[in-house]
Formats: sequence, structure tokens, C-alpha cells
Amino acid sequence: MDAQAVLGLAPDGQVASSATRLAGSSGWHGEGSSPGALWGLCKGSGAKPYSVCVDLGDRATKCSCPSRKFPCKHALALQLRHARDPFPAADAPPWVQEWLTRRHKTAAAPAAQDAPEAVERRAKAKEKTARDRQEAVRAGVAGLADWLADVAGAGIAGLPARDAAWWRSISARMVDAQAKGLASAVDELRDVVAAGGPHWAHDAADRLGGLRLLTRLGSVEAPSEVVRRRLGFSVAEEEVRAAPGLSDRWVPLLRRDTEDELVRTVQQWVWGRAHGWVVAVRHAGGGARPVPPLPHGVEVQGVLHPYPGAAPLRVAVGEVLAQSAPGPVPAPDTWREALASLEPWLRGDPWLRAHPLGCAGVRVSADTRHLVDGSGRAVPVRADLALEQAVALTGGAVFDAWGLWDGRVLRLGAVAEPGAAPEVVG
Repeated sequence: MDAQAVLGLAPDGQVASSATRLAGSSGWHGEGSSPGALWGLCKGSGAKPYSVCVDLGDRATKCSCPSRKFPCKHALALQLRHARDPFPAADAPPWVQEWLTRRHKTAAAPAAQDAPEAVERRAKAKEKTARDRQEAVRAGVAGLADWLADVAGAGIAGLPARDAAWWRSISARMVDAQAKGLASAVDELRDVVAAGGPHWAHDAADRLGGLRLLTRLGSVEAPSEVVRRRLGFSVAEEEVRAAPGLSDRWVPLLRRDTEDELVRTVQQWVWGRAHGWVVAVRHAGGGARPVPPLPHGVEVQGVLHPYPGAAPLRVAVGEVLAQSAPGPVPAPDTWREALASLEPWLRGDPWLRAHPLGCAGVRVSADTRHLVDGSGRAVPVRADLALEQAVALTGGAVFDAWGLWDGRVLRLGAVAEPGAAPEVVG
């Protein structure tokens, strides 16, 4: 299995990014391989290294770290290291052999596994694991609430003077608490402060407010699915695909590419004729560019499986039945109507930063900084290649437009002659 295929096993982009970084770490030793397994020891936050092994038969993994994501970053990093530079062949050490033996006995004795006592024992172990993770995250939430109180006491103006170690310390605490979502949110706040600019204080206050809301909602006994996702709890794609899907005709319209150190991510906003907007995500590492989950420029008949959460739902691509030329996609008549349609999304997930937004019958303003609708209302538009392509395609005439709205400016992604099929730009 090559490195790209290994990263495809990651439960989410955060694990893929961490694994890619960890694969290049010098904290590994004792690595080896046999026809059936890989193994190695990785330095962790404590004195004892993490023991990591992989069953090459089905790529099942075992790691002594406390992560509740499977496979964890250590198991993925071990496989990445082997893919890049194969480990020397050796006899599996006793701790690896014992694990393999237990797995093979389990596979050979399904009846015993299905016995009521075994089922109950596994259920109790799973419940304990979930409780332990919940308690760890709740402790992280409490720690972040205290940190936010200190920030509020010192004032936003003091944030630019904070050094890198100060930022890393709170991010590390969230990682240790198994709340990677909170760690990522803190990193986003740090990036906003570091970038500066005329709006940095406003943007920093917005993110601090979002973190404060998240700590309040994340401290309750049973957080909502949206809050759980924002804290860092994840759902395996295999589990999502096993659930019922949404059958529709889907038109991929908008995309955003981002890079988190060594892992690149593409987010794709897809419009369904019966279900409206959904979001599909794909990751790639090792310098590769991820292929969008669905092809742009076509209309796809197929099934997309939704993750738990609020609209616009994230989806995993299921069965694709047919592709055809896209048909017209409706859009609101005014920007006011379009922006008002975002309200239920923001109520469901107030931490959203990018919103698919469309409007029919717009034109580019004389200063090329705005898109003006038929009522004369305008929204700022990013001056980039997409806007230049839109002007070239429409010849300056009125057109239908779709893009990603971040609360301040629209990044154009698709245009169409009024009532015609959209073309992707940018």
C-alpha cells in the first residue's frame, strides 16, 4: 500500500495531517515487519513510548495511545514510514504476536464472539471508552474556558504580543484532552492575530466569542452532534456509508482548496435538486492534490450519505449511477433573499465560516468590487481570476452567480447566463 492509500484510511483531515507530520519524526524506534504485520515504538508525551502495530491482512491497528480515532495518527504514521522506506524483515515481538493471535482466534470463533456474555462485555468496554473520552474532553473544555477568561481580562489588544510558546501550550492542552476541534479553533485564532490587517481585532473577537459559546455548549452532559463535531468527535466514513443515503441529481458548483501543513483538503459544495446544498470533503498528503469527490461541470445522479450534524450536511459519496450535462440551477432573485436564507444554517451551526450563496440576474459594478442585483443591492466580491473569467464569459451582461460567502466578501465559483446551466470559474 502506497502513502496515498494509507492516508485514505484516515478518519479525518486532522488525523491525516498529524500522521504525515509524525511520520517524519525522529521519535520512532524498534520498527520491523513480517509477512503479516508492522510494528514500532513512538515517543509520546509520557516516559513510556506508544506501542503501535498493524495487521497487514485487513489493516487493523492497535496503539497504546489514548486516542479514540481509528486508526490513530501513530498507526497511520507507522504505515507511512513503511510505505516510504520498508522496514527490515524480522520476527514479530511477543506483544505483537500476542495481539495477532488474539485477533485470529476471534476471527476463527465467531460463535464465541456472538455469545451474549461476549457481546455484553464489548458493549460495556465501548461505553467505558466513550465515557472516558467524554470526561477528557469536558476537562479540556473547562481548561479552555479558564484560558478565555484570562484572555478577556488581559484584553484583545495584548494578543499580538503573545509568543509562540503561549499559543502552543493551550493547543497542546486541547490535544492532550482529545479535543482536537478546540485545538484547531485556537490555531485559527492565532493565525488571525498573526495575519494582522485592519480587521484583525474584529475577527479575533468573533472567534473568541465562538470559542466561548463552544465551551458553554460543550460542557453539558449530552452535547448536540454539531457541538460534538466542533469539539473534535468524529464519525468513521464506513459508518456513514452504511447508513441510508440521499438519492438525488447533484450539481457540484463550488470548491475550496486548503492546506494544513503536509495535508491538502478540497471541500466541494454540491447542490441537490431535491435536497439543496451539501458538502463533500477529500484529503491528500505527500504533496498530492486531492481529487474532488464529484466531477465539476456535470450533473450526477447518485446517492450521498450524510454525516450527523446541521445543514448544509457533510456527505460521503456513495453509488454514482449516471452523469449528464448540468441543467439550470435556481437562485434567489436578490442578495437580501439569499443572505436571509442563511439564517437556519447559522442557527444550526453558528461556527460556520463559509456559506454557499447564489443570486440571479447580477452585474459587476463599475469599480469591479461588487456584484449588484436587480434591486440595486450589492455584495463585495473578491477580485480574482474567477471574477475575470465571469466578466469574460458574460461580456459584462447580467448573469446568475454562485460563490462562497465568508461574512465579508463573496468568492465567485460559478456563473450562468440567466436561467441557463452554470459554468464553474476560478
